[in-house]
Amino acid sequence: MAAMTVTEMMILAAAVLVLSVAALWIAGALLPPRRDAVPAPPAPATTTAITTFLLHDGALVDTDADEDVLPPPPDDTGDDWAQLARWLAPRFALPTRPAEGTGHLATQDPESDPATLEIDTTGPRTRVTLCDPRATCPATRHALLARRAERARRGAALDRVPVPVWLRDGNGRVIWENAAAAALPPGDRAQLLPATGAGRVALDDPPRWFDLGIEEDTNGTLIFATDVTPLVRAEEARRDFVQTLGRSFADLPTGLAVFDSTRRLAMFNPALTDLTGLDPVFLSARPEIFAFFDMLRDRQVMPEPRNYSGWRGQIHAMIDAAHNGQYREVWSLVTGRTYRVTGRPHPDGAVAFLIEDISDEVSATRHQRAERDTLLAALDRVDDAIAVLSREAGLVVCNRRFATLMRLDPGAREAGLSLDAVIGTCRARLPDDALWQGVAARLDTAGPAQAVTGQLATDTGRALTLSLVPIVPGQMMLTLRRSPAAGARPALSA
Repeated sequence: MAAMTVTEMMILAAAVLVLSVAALWIAGALLPPRRDAVPAPPAPATTTAITTFLLHDGALVDTDADEDVLPPPPDDTGDDWAQLARWLAPRFALPTRPAEGTGHLATQDPESDPATLEIDTTGPRTRVTLCDPRATCPATRHALLARRAERARRGAALDRVPVPVWLRDGNGRVIWENAAAAALPPGDRAQLLPATGAGRVALDDPPRWFDLGIEEDTNGTLIFATDVTPLVRAEEARRDFVQTLGRSFADLPTGLAVFDSTRRLAMFNPALTDLTGLDPVFLSARPEIFAFFDMLRDRQVMPEPRNYSGWRGQIHAMIDAAHNGQYREVWSLVTGRTYRVTGRPHPDGAVAFLIEDISDEVSATRHQRAERDTLLAALDRVDDAIAVLSREAGLVVCNRRFATLMRLDPGAREAGLSLDAVIGTCRARLPDDALWQGVAARLDTAGPAQAVTGQLATDTGRALTLSLVPIVPGQMMLTLRRSPAAGARPALSA
């Protein structure tokens, strides 16, 4: 091949270059377009907000929680740990005392509340870490949830109260009511809900009574309606009962004063005013028990106290004795009247005093006593030994000579020895079994009594004549008389 010139070589090189560019252009047109790579976004941060409490021997020494959301200071029921446990209790159940080591607690509902609690205890030191991915400040969110839960619990409790409760705003509109209030019949609601003040409201059809209580609240006025129908009916029954008792005791001659548990006069009858002279207006004012007895003393209706400084102590002792059912005294008044006062306990701490005028009874007793003393004095002047015997009462009375002969105790003349004891004493002093058996047989006979006579010999050798003569039904007079001359004892005769 002939050698190429310089010009030809340059032309060839230019052609190769053009062909190469064309080839590159064709290759780029056929290939898919190139896309530049987009940088991936950075991974999100995985940090979670926490609140830490550091305790030492149960005392809180440090925390990063805000002061306005910290648990309240400890009371007399525990330390800081116990107070912290109560504060966290709405969401976490902390132990009574932290255990050694590290523990983790979840909320009661982890799905809706993913917060956790870590408790790390080493010796006296305890670190409590509250983690909450839904809050920037776990302590603040916990305080908010705790208050919300507390309000929910209180609202649920108030709604279950069997007493009707409702809340009214400043305009008087009912903005909330519990289930018991909502269940009231329309007629009752129409009478109860418009009430504006505390007090008792009477409903009709059927008759019922409610006591209204009012509490002012920042949200309005809270009203409670308590059904006091059983109480009202009990008071009415008690009042009717007292009136019935008053009518029952109105005609009694015994004065009655009943003091209730507060020591005030609750009931009295007309006889009390007649016996004491106290003004019915004063008694109707329900005086206190000390004022009552003070008025009795002023009117000389009770004995004057020996020691006026101990007057109230005597009244206290009187009341205590009446409560035990042991107070019973006789008051001898300067007016010459005699009262018997009895204290009796009543239900519910009440006490009653009964005042009886026993002046006639005392006068009759004194008269009988005087007659008996006269009879004894007359019998003592008789030389014969005389005794009145009874089947039921035994020795009714005897003179001094009979008591001396039978060697009876002087007090036995009025002690009422039994019939067997009298016959036994006589038989021991004057032995004669047949004679005394006949006397006992005559005394024990239920039919008409028959007289008995007989002779007895004393230890001095002198003879006594015995006679048993009926005087009244059931009683016979036994007489022992000295015989004028000694002689043979005749047989028992009737």
